[in-house]
Amino acid sequence: MQCQGILKRFGAAFLFIFVLPQISDGQSVDAIGMVQRMQGHVSIVHSGNSVAALDHMAFSLNDRLVTGADARLQIMLTDDSQITLGENSEAVITQYQFTPSVSGMKGVLVVEVSKGAFLLTTGRISQLSDKRIEVKTALAGLATTGAEFWAGPTGGDLEGVAVFEGSVEVSNKGGAVALSAKGVTQPRVHPQTQGLGLRSRSSTDPIGTTLTRGQGPSQAVIWPQEKTDRAVDSITFDSEVARNSKSKIGSSAAP
Repeated sequence: MQCQGILKRFGAAFLFIFVLPQISDGQSVDAIGMVQRMQGHVSIVHSGNSVAALDHMAFSLNDRLVTGADARLQIMLTDDSQITLGENSEAVITQYQFTPSVSGMKGVLVVEVSKGAFLLTTGRISQLSDKRIEVKTALAGLATTGAEFWAGPTGGDLEGVAVFEGSVEVSNKGGAVALSAKGVTQPRVHPQTQGLGLRSRSSTDPIGTTLTRGQGPSQAVIWPQEKTDRAVDSITFDSEVARNSKSKIGSSAAP
């Protein structure tokens, strides 16, 4: 089993190397992460050039990640932070630094999500003593020291932010609100395929806020299950939907 795990890691590393030149000859030096999983049409815009994304493809700072209709994209950064984008999304990592072996142990992660839904699960960067983790959306700025949280459109011109684990401060010109995950209930964000090396998601009942253009964030409330399920569905892969449906059918058919 251990040998198989090593082979899988080396296999991913070799694919990482061979796919890399499709973006840029010199990008390997600047790569900050790689495509971990995808479905549908996904593209990476590097230095103004758009290419179709591939599994294990590397990307650099300021590369624009774009998903099409019904598409999904999951990326992993070098500190193991994961970002999952839903359909019709656009995101750019504008600042990234992870130097645990350097004096000061500084970490910086700044992401701009101009449209669409996403789920961010912070990795080892949250363990550093000096860190700054921020996400900028169309309607607010989100700041955390380590968390798992979702943000995206919730209907009409509204945007929502839901925190499953940790805490996030949501702010804009209209005000600010602190969201802190609390009571653990049933799983809401389903575990992804373990064979891909993805971590299990939290099972925290999310605390969320609603954002309206021109207004400050609403007060923090526990999101109802229906609203949470819609948010989770927006970043869930079709293969997970099918797998979960089969599990439900099997459970109902059991004597």
